Amino acid sequence: MQDETPAPDESSATETPATETKTESTNESATPASRQVSPIVLTISFIIITLLGIVIFQNLFPRGGGGGGSSKGNATVDVLRADIETQRAEINRQRIALGMEPLEGTSGIETAEEVAARLKADADTLASLTSSYQDLLERKEAQLDELRAESIKALKDQQLLREQLNRVNQDLRAAMVDASLATTLKGDLDKANAQIKALQEELQRSRDEPSELRAQLIQCNTERNRLLAQVAELEQQLRKVTLFASSEDELIKEAVALFRALRELQGATKSELASAYSRFGAELGATVLQTCDFATGSAEVRADLEAQLRMLPSEIPENAMIFVVGYASETGNVDSNQTLSSDRATAVARVLDTIKRPTQRVQAVYLGQTKRFSREVPEENQRVEVWQIVPQGL
Repeated sequence: MQDETPAPDESSATETPATETKTESTNESATPASRQVSPIVLTISFIIITLLGIVIFQNLFPRGGGGGGSSKGNATVDVLRADIETQRAEINRQRIALGMEPLEGTSGIETAEEVAARLKADADTLASLTSSYQDLLERKEAQLDELRAESIKALKDQQLLREQLNRVNQDLRAAMVDASLATTLKGDLDKANAQIKALQEELQRSRDEPSELRAQLIQCNTERNRLLAQVAELEQQLRKVTLFASSEDELIKEAVALFRALRELQGATKSELASAYSRFGAELGATVLQTCDFATGSAEVRADLEAQLRMLPSEIPENAMIFVVGYASETGNVDSNQTLSSDRATAVARVLDTIKRPTQRVQAVYLGQTKRFSREVPEENQRVEVWQIVPQGL
């Protein structure tokens, strides 16, 4: 088909370079970002080449002229025109897809200036579309980069929390032996809570929160709740270890002698009890500071009693020991009364432990049910004694 096309005349040869120069200038002025969109550039090139072919053809075969040609030439022209119309329909389809006005059929020959003007308008439209598409792609890429950075940071935060959890677990195991590690453990927990809060705030600032980050946040909260439960359990165990002695072996050495002496007074009369208490002051350096009465079946420290207890540490020497002994009446079940006496002693010891001086020590112990304080009135045996034990030499 190309072999049968006559050579272009001089006017076409003269006007074509001007159009090509205009096209090259348009392409050279495009931004580097627009050259990256290869499908759009190819479409522009295809449209320009096809339009140039249409112009050349219209200049070679103007409509309505050349009535003396052969029938074979007319058939070839008809074929070329049909091919051009097909190409025009395809170009219009692509122009509509790109948001451009379709080309209308021309009834005459367009000049090179008209073609160049139309091509320049199309090129400007396509360049504007290309720039808009590139800006949109850059914004999407920036959003994706931001989400990737947030995901990476969240993963790092989760790894940091896992490492902190491992450290906290080690602290929990060590705290069973050394109660002083509880302070370090609480500090680590506060740091973990602060990091979780920061992660939550960072996730809330993201408009499109990825499902991965939400899952990681849920996992972090689950680990935090488990850690809080472990800390609560540890604190309960520490309170038992440091404040309450369930047997003589767990007593601080300064309190062992007093505990044995009190235990032997189970059947003593009031006069024997008073004599023994006077002797304890001289022999053991132990004196009763406060007697705390409790309601039947209760281990709750009343508000007025707590106010009295809070004044005691200031009256006790710096290195003295505060020894709390719990009792219960013989009314009711023996095992229940034993538990009740230990709960009463522990409740009083907790109040004193929160306000003691750094060099003072507090420990609670129980002696269970008794009638040493009154045989006639059982309620008088529902008490806790607060002793001070001053080491020899103070």
